[in-house]
Amino acid sequence: MNRMPKYEKQSLSDRVVAHVKEQILAGTLKSGDRLIETDISTHFRISRAPVREAMRILNEQGLITFSPRKGNHVIEMNPAELMEAFEVRASLETQILRKLLREQRIKETDFQQLAKIAREMNSGEKRGVNEAEKFFLLNSLDISFHKYLWELSGNVRRVQILEGLFYQLLIVMNEDLSSLGVLEKKAEEHLRLVEVLRGNDPSAVVRAFHNHIQDYVKVTLPREEQNFCLDC
Repeated sequence: MNRMPKYEKQSLSDRVVAHVKEQILAGTLKSGDRLIETDISTHFRISRAPVREAMRILNEQGLITFSPRKGNHVIEMNPAELMEAFEVRASLETQILRKLLREQRIKETDFQQLAKIAREMNSGEKRGVNEAEKFFLLNSLDISFHKYLWELSGNVRRVQILEGLFYQLLIVMNEDLSSLGVLEKKAEEHLRLVEVLRGNDPSAVVRAFHNHIQDYVKVTLPREEQNFCLDC
């Protein structure tokens, strides 16, 4: 499993943060799961200090919560909070897509790279030796695809917020792994997004992206899905 998004620093605390995110990508960490600092420090053969720092970072990114009596736990979100996360992600990513088209920032080499990432989703079905690895491939390629577009915009703060939201939503969707879809279908969806982006029609791009996100909303919040708002 080597599609984990790259981090600039490789301190001990960053290694722990990356490890936790890998478990989220693989679907093995779910809402409410407890993160025991002593177990993590033993696993990495490191002191508790960098583990505590990693927990602080993950808390700031909205991925875990801490209470003095209960310790660190993976976040839990109620339906209203989950819908808000979907809407915020949709709104911010729509702003980025409009900017990319308006300023013509997506070049041919970018389209080729995006298509390559999407095609790797298709081949991932054969490369994944078990369910955890298949979900890791699907989710790490999914975030790589979207993060590529986010970073093209040059909007550092939006990228930081969107990455946090991606993992927050994924944690909840890990409760029912079927909601994540299958590699072949996701490959087709992302390849369609590439083709729509090539057309340089903002309305068509926003519509295609809205449908892409709404597919997740439908399976995650079937009762509330009709209230999903793209630009709220």
